[in-house]
Amino acid sequence: MPEVMLSVDGKDWGGWKSYRVGLGMQQLAGTFELQLTEQWAGQAVRREIPEGAPCTLHCDGELLITGYIDRVSPTYNAQDHSVSVSGRDKTCDLVDCTAPTTQWIGRGLVDVARALCTPFGIAVIDLANANAPFVSLKPNDGETVFEMLDQAARIRGLLLITDGQGNLIITRAGQARAHDAIVLGENISQGSGNRDRSDVFSHYTLKGQSQGSDEFSGEAAAAIMAKATDNRVKRHRPLTIIADGPLDSAAAMQRITWERNVRWGRSQSINYTLIGHRQSNGELWRPNILVPVYDAYNYLNGAERLITEITYVLDDQGERVDLTVMPREAFDVLPQPEPEAADAGY
Repeated sequence: MPEVMLSVDGKDWGGWKSYRVGLGMQQLAGTFELQLTEQWAGQAVRREIPEGAPCTLHCDGELLITGYIDRVSPTYNAQDHSVSVSGRDKTCDLVDCTAPTTQWIGRGLVDVARALCTPFGIAVIDLANANAPFVSLKPNDGETVFEMLDQAARIRGLLLITDGQGNLIITRAGQARAHDAIVLGENISQGSGNRDRSDVFSHYTLKGQSQGSDEFSGEAAAAIMAKATDNRVKRHRPLTIIADGPLDSAAAMQRITWERNVRWGRSQSINYTLIGHRQSNGELWRPNILVPVYDAYNYLNGAERLITEITYVLDDQGERVDLTVMPREAFDVLPQPEPEAADAGY
C-alpha cells in the first residue's frame, strides 16, 4: 500500500486511513483530502496541522502537490477522534485572487505570467515557446489572475497546468505518452462511458465580420461564414455560432473546425478505475498523457486517448486510481484572434 505523507512546518504526517488526491487539466490547482480516525492512546494528542500553512504531499516519496492547507476539521469524543485535512496546489491563489489593473504593451505571455505570478511565489515554466508579444494585455474588472492568463493562453492556442511543485506550466495537450495501455480484462477494474451527443451537431456555421479598413468598413464589412460538417451525426442538427470579434475567412474556418472537434471530443468521455497508482514501469498515472485504450464495451481497440483527470484514492474499498479519458481534440486549444489594444495611454 502506498504511503501518502503530508509535510507541514517541517513535520511529516502519515498513517492516513483514507485519501483523495485529484489532478486534472480542467482544474489548475491539484487538490487533496486526507482523513484519519484513531482511538485515544492514553491522553488526548492532536495533530498540529494549522490551516493556511504551506505543505507538500508525497506518494511513496513522489511529489504530487506543493501548496497550502485549506481546511482542518477535527471531530472527537471521549473514546476516539478523527481529523480531515484538505488543501490545494500553490496555483490556487491564481484561481482565487483578482488580477491587478495593469496593462502590458508589447509583452509576451511568459513575461506577463511571471509578472503576475511572482507576488504569489509561483514560478512559470514555458514548455511551448510561448513568449510572442501581444499588442496589449489587460484584465477585465474583477477578473482573476488565472482567468486573465487563461484567456491570453487561448489566444496562443496553449494550456495552463501545474506540475506538483507549485509551478505554472505553459504547454500543449498530450505532449507525453503512457508506458502502459488501458485494457479491459487486465488493468481495468471498472469502467463507465459517458457518450453524450446532446451538444454535438451535424452542421456548424460561424457568422461574423471581417476586419474593417478604409476601403471596406462599417456596413461594408461583409458578414463572413464558415461551415463544418460532422458526418458522425446522421440526423439534421445545425448550429450557428456568432464570432466574438472580427475574423478573416481563414480564421473563421479554423474557429468552426475547432468547435466541431472539441464538441465531439468532450462528448466521448470515459471514466476508468485501475487498481494501484502506478504503471508497470513504476511511473504514476498522470494527467495530460496519451494512452492507448482497449475496451470493447466502448468500441475502442487501441485508440489513443488523453488522460484529462486523475484521482488517487484510498478508502475502505482499497487503493485505486480513478481517471477520465477523452479524445485528444477535446483539449485542442484553438489560437484566437488577438484583441485590439485599448486604453493604451492609461
